[in-house]
Amino acid sequence: MRPVEKSARFDALGAPLEIDPYDAAKPDLCDEIGTFCSFCEKYNSRSALHVEHIYAKNAVDAQGNKIYDHLKLRWDNFLLGCVNCNGVKGKKDVAVLNPFMPHTDNLLCYLEAITGGLIVIKNGVTGNDLTRTNAYLELVGLDRVPGHLKYSDKDDRWDNRLKVYDLATRHLAKYTQVVPTTDLETIVDLAQTNGFFTVWYSVFHAFDEVRSALINGFNNAQGVLVKPFPETHAASFNAANHYNPLTRP
Repeated sequence: MRPVEKSARFDALGAPLEIDPYDAAKPDLCDEIGTFCSFCEKYNSRSALHVEHIYAKNAVDAQGNKIYDHLKLRWDNFLLGCVNCNGVKGKKDVAVLNPFMPHTDNLLCYLEAITGGLIVIKNGVTGNDLTRTNAYLELVGLDRVPGHLKYSDKDDRWDNRLKVYDLATRHLAKYTQVVPTTDLETIVDLAQTNGFFTVWYSVFHAFDEVRSALINGFNNAQGVLVKPFPETHAASFNAANHYNPLTRP
């Protein structure tokens, strides 16, 4: 759900870059946008991530013809997906569903993480915004938790998100003690190694310095810039207003 900014890449003739086989794009994708699922934000090892086709490579029309076969090798059609998001998304056609997407929109304008590790639609989201937000949830099933008709105990996204929400909440308590027992660097390190940007961003909503570090990175004690979530689209946040989300242009 984090708004990500991918590079545009072209071949020597100026045509959109194609990578064959498409799995060979994974190292560059991980280096550029981080080893996180682009949809649920879970941290994964590189080997556990899939090169996810935005326009599904196996989507077919009424006659059984592959609709997007011409985009199978295109860099601009790639994101990263965990096994669960990849499986739920499957052959769904984003051109039909028309969801908000993490590489073109700022889903944080419409979704937030709350107690219990739940991803919910924000109050006041209506009309076409609501339709496209629901389409995103339908695309990858981020609202699937125990009790949901389509929940499977093989789907560990909610459970992992809940654990990270609890971790973030504990560190919020430590951070706000009269004498803090955690610091910004520790919070950023934990966010980077656990993923779920939206959880940390939501839990630390009252602390601009934490939100800024999540979005832009920060200089550690050695003066090294640490960017826990590479290529987060900084213009999707209002630095003058607590880094609240902005509609992505």
